[in-house]
Amino acid sequence: MNNKRLDGNTDPRYTIKEEIRNDGVLSTISVRRTERSDTATFTCVATNAFGSDDTIINLIIQEVPETPSELKVLDKSGRNVKLSWKAPYNGNSNLTRYLIEYKPIKGTWQNDIDRVLVGGEETIAGVFSLRPATSYHFRIVAQNSIGSSGPSDTITIETDQEAPSGPPVDIRLSSADQHTLSVRWKPPLKELWNGDIRGYYVGYKKVTAVQDPYLFETIEFIKERGNEHSLQISNLEVFTQYSIVVQAFNNIGNGPLSEEVTEFTAEGAPSQPPGEVILTPLASSTVLVEWSAPPKNTANGNIKGYKVIYGPSKTWYDPSTHDSKIVPDLKVEIHGLKKFTNYSMQVLAFTNGGDGVRSPEASVTTKEDIPGAPQSVKGLAMTESSILISWQHPEEPNGKILEYTVYIRDTDRNRDIAPKSYKVNVVQMSYHVDNLNQKTRYEFWVTAHTSIGEGAPSAKATIQPTSRIPAKIASFDEIFTVPANRDIKMPCIAVGSPAPETVWKVNEEDFVKTDKMRLLPDGSLHITNVSKDDAGSYKCIVNNKFGQDMVTHTLVVNGPPEPPMVILTAQTTDTITFKLKYEDTDDATPVHGFKVNYKPEFGDWEQKEIGFGTDEFTLQNLWCGQRYQLQVSAYNTIGIGKPSAIVNTRTKGVEPTVPDARRFLEVSAGSVTLHLNAWQDGGCSMLYFMVEYKPRSHKDWTLVSNNVKPGGNFVVLDLNHATWYNLKVTAHNNAGFSTAEYEFATLTSTGGTVSPPYGTGPNSEAKSGFPGIPDWLDLNMIVPVSATVIVVCVGILVVCVAMSRRKAPPLMNPEEYAQFYGAMNTMNGRMVTMRKDGLPYEDMGYVPPPNRKLPPVPGMNSNYNTIDRIKKAGGSIPGQDEDISPYATFHLLGMREEAKNGNGHMNGGNGFQTMPPTPGSGPMTPQHHRQQQQQQQAQTMHARRSMPIQQGGGMQLYDAPNCDYEPPKNFQQNFGNPYDCPEGFYNGSLMSSVGYSQVADYSGVPGQMMTQSMHGQMPPQPHAEYSTDTVIYKGGPPPPANMRGPLPAADDEFPPPPPLRSADTSLNDSNSTTQSNLTSECSEAECDREPLVRESKGMDPSKELTTEEMRKLIERNEIVQTNGLKPYNTVNV
Repeated sequence: MNNKRLDGNTDPRYTIKEEIRNDGVLSTISVRRTERSDTATFTCVATNAFGSDDTIINLIIQEVPETPSELKVLDKSGRNVKLSWKAPYNGNSNLTRYLIEYKPIKGTWQNDIDRVLVGGEETIAGVFSLRPATSYHFRIVAQNSIGSSGPSDTITIETDQEAPSGPPVDIRLSSADQHTLSVRWKPPLKELWNGDIRGYYVGYKKVTAVQDPYLFETIEFIKERGNEHSLQISNLEVFTQYSIVVQAFNNIGNGPLSEEVTEFTAEGAPSQPPGEVILTPLASSTVLVEWSAPPKNTANGNIKGYKVIYGPSKTWYDPSTHDSKIVPDLKVEIHGLKKFTNYSMQVLAFTNGGDGVRSPEASVTTKEDIPGAPQSVKGLAMTESSILISWQHPEEPNGKILEYTVYIRDTDRNRDIAPKSYKVNVVQMSYHVDNLNQKTRYEFWVTAHTSIGEGAPSAKATIQPTSRIPAKIASFDEIFTVPANRDIKMPCIAVGSPAPETVWKVNEEDFVKTDKMRLLPDGSLHITNVSKDDAGSYKCIVNNKFGQDMVTHTLVVNGPPEPPMVILTAQTTDTITFKLKYEDTDDATPVHGFKVNYKPEFGDWEQKEIGFGTDEFTLQNLWCGQRYQLQVSAYNTIGIGKPSAIVNTRTKGVEPTVPDARRFLEVSAGSVTLHLNAWQDGGCSMLYFMVEYKPRSHKDWTLVSNNVKPGGNFVVLDLNHATWYNLKVTAHNNAGFSTAEYEFATLTSTGGTVSPPYGTGPNSEAKSGFPGIPDWLDLNMIVPVSATVIVVCVGILVVCVAMSRRKAPPLMNPEEYAQFYGAMNTMNGRMVTMRKDGLPYEDMGYVPPPNRKLPPVPGMNSNYNTIDRIKKAGGSIPGQDEDISPYATFHLLGMREEAKNGNGHMNGGNGFQTMPPTPGSGPMTPQHHRQQQQQQQAQTMHARRSMPIQQGGGMQLYDAPNCDYEPPKNFQQNFGNPYDCPEGFYNGSLMSSVGYSQVADYSGVPGQMMTQSMHGQMPPQPHAEYSTDTVIYKGGPPPPANMRGPLPAADDEFPPPPPLRSADTSLNDSNSTTQSNLTSECSEAECDREPLVRESKGMDPSKELTTEEMRKLIERNEIVQTNGLKPYNTVNV
């Protein structure tokens, strides 16, 4: 077996038998309970004496395949799944196929299994026709010719969602009211959801708008529960047919639309009145009314009929006097009206939704008819043969009375005899009948006439003429109702013999004649411009000796009604209800109605009319939470009365209530969601929101929207991650607005939170994390600003300390004091002579001027002069016996001389010229050259700076700055550090008595220089405040006349002008080397000028310089002609 000898003892499953036959030996091998490892090559070898032979038998053990493994999903969708697996061991038999078995996760493998067959050579296959959003169990089985393997491990797969594949069902539609439809439906069949239903879209449009798209409203919820849903669609047109569709949606998309369902909104009242109302009187009590139907699009329903409302115009204000008649047609005859009466009429259409708008009021007068009988006929005996008949107008004239007829007859005669008749004009309400018999009784009556004919007779009265005639009044008691400011005549026609006496009483008081009230000749009372004060009872009494009579008139004066009393009874968010109490009942003309004027606090006045008989009225459609003012006026036929007092009230409702941040804000990494429903509307419907935000460190707000609709959520996008923001939301309703500010931080990109700024809590709205600091302080600004202020203050303090130390000069030691001031007396009043070598004689000492103020040394911290520096440095000048510092400042009093002549020569010397130094003759000249020059010619020594004279050249005059000052910028040679001045330039060269001159001294005549002794007067010096009084000789060709070296520019550094000299003439110590207001120091220029000033007091004042001339000298370097030196205060200049 596999080239190994098989031993049955090794494996008991193998049994080898040999059977000896006649033709040979039969050897067999038996294998019990074969196994996969039994597959092998068996070799049988037969051997005898003559040789050997063998045969090979291949044994293959076949079995069912092993279970496939590594079943996994390669791809999936809503209805398809693509699977792969690893092929198993085939059991030594080729795989014939695979069975992919699957079932819903809630099903069983016995009852709900489905299979997909796949070829045995495949390891990838797809399963189709699955249901979306459904969880399945999948497994796979391999098959070969032997049998099937066991199922693989089960995997669970949920297919992707798809849009719903079925529409909602059982759509029902009904009319809720005139503007609302109610829609009800059920969800699609469960197997058609294809995912979780997240909501529905309900679309609607007019049936007549075929081409228009549907307008959709959305219903959302977290998860569909399979219940019935409903929606009310509002703001629809009245009695309009709408088409409704419903579709479901999930996270993937929208499902199909349901079938269209149509329905009408409820009927409403017609919104327009009937048109062209025509009134035609047909008879004295009949009127024909005709009209046209309102426009069909304003009927708002099916018109069921029309109502005609009518009533007398005189009492039209009172609805209780109205009658109505309902007809289905567009015309009607109204009967039973009063004759010759003016009627007002209106027509309206009505539907099942109610009565429509009334047409404008129209009026008509019925036709005339014969009048009624005159009222209250009376006869009065006037004489023995005459009577007076009087009467009143008919109560029902039934037309325009044209005339009256008075009938009279003798009662003693046959009644068949026609009575006598007399025609009387309509304006005459009495008739005098004469030529009667005294002893005969007469009967009389009166009729009225209209255009139609004669009316009914009045009641009959009888009378007999007599000679005894008592006082009687032909007039009748009457009630006179007149408007104010009219004239009125109250009659009192009296008869009697003797003539009766007439007396009037007004409200039981005797009549008093006034300008307003007077008696007429016929006894009537006339009142002009009646007022309500004139109203009352008026009695006319007549009497004579045979009797008396009396008539009583009542005067009613009407005017506009008095203002009513307004009593508030109730308020809601949009209504105000009030009652009206009217106390004035004296007017005969009743109140016809009321006019209500009202307005919101910051609005315009509006008006409503209240009909007669209304005790309580409600103003509707008002603004919520607003203050209102209202007043009421009553009106009648006379006019509109005065308004009532203004009543202040308000509707209910307040500004929106600010919600808590936890309920209002939902923060994410790059946005914040605002739950607008968290705001309480305060009883007034929300109008809109305004949303603004800004980063916490910014000042300016960013407007997101100023018209966010209320309800739902609003998302503020494009925010930075992990950033603190301020959010401002302003909610508006009719009552006002409320503003809320919130502080929040967006989340990090991983969803984490940001720590609160300055230690505040996440829900804190505080602006600062430190107690006691106001909210308006921002530490991000306060800390840097405070640090900057502290640094600036420290810097200023350091500068002040440094400046104070700089101003404190070092004290001079005694040796320096003697150096400067010890030889002062030796030089007073005499000339200084020079030795041939250019040095002074032994008796010449350094004599500073009295109170000489030494010039400052350049540098920030230098307050000592050149001698101080040399001594401290231990320096000296070789070959000089005198104890004078080579850097000392020299000045010989009275030795200044100026070249005054025009040729530029002085004492046979070369001409002077002020100019910059030339190469080879300055402090940079080599040392051996300078020594040679010093041997050949005398040097001119200046107190602070001198330059040698070149050979063969003319003498050049320089306006040289003091070495102790910083050199001007226009000085062409570089002198280096003033503390280390070149020896040949800043040495103590002796001053020659010849040619020494003050540089700034010029002649009053251009081109000339003046030679002047120390006792002479010096002319004013241009730019004297800049001059150092230094003379420098330098060789060179003679310069042109009137040439002077350049002065420092305006922006260059100059020595300061000298201070005012004080009266104190005491000597200064070495501490006074700088300016001081505490000592009597004087500057060099002042000390030099003082003796000259004393000698110039006799100078002509006209020759003195004016202030303007001095300004020109300083600012423009002008040469002003003068004859002498004028002293002036250089500080003031």
